[in-house]
Amino acid sequence: MKKLVIVLTVAVMLFSAFAFATDSDKVNYKVKASFSNDFATARNVSWEKTSDFYFAAFTINNMEVNAAYNEAGELVGTSRNIESSQLPISVSLALTKRFNGYEISKKALELNFEGETRYYITVANERQALKLKCSINGNITVERKVKK
Repeated sequence: MKKLVIVLTVAVMLFSAFAFATDSDKVNYKVKASFSNDFATARNVSWEKTSDFYFAAFTINNMEVNAAYNEAGELVGTSRNIESSQLPISVSLALTKRFNGYEISKKALELNFEGETRYYITVANERQALKLKCSINGNITVERKVKK
């Protein structure tokens, strides 16, 4: 249960806009050193600190990425927006099979937390839109239903 709370907290923080900007000068040394080691070629880095986590938004290889670090400078998770065409084949096949007749959104969110990668994507038909959480092996969970 505690792990689920941490996963949800990190996911919410990575999804949220950076409302409380932090100077990089206020980021602790351990976090800065870890970030520099993990993402040496990062550009346009901006920081936010909330609770016990530091969040970096940056560009690397022409991709916008978010990363979360704890106070000890350990990378907790990363996220990035991807094209749905970049989803792993196992996820694409599972979506096509299970949601035949639904339109799959063009964008997805890739979230990596504690070595596990999840993909968040929306599918819709004329009656409803579904927010889905997909695992790398093609398991799909409906996170939210929205009637049209």
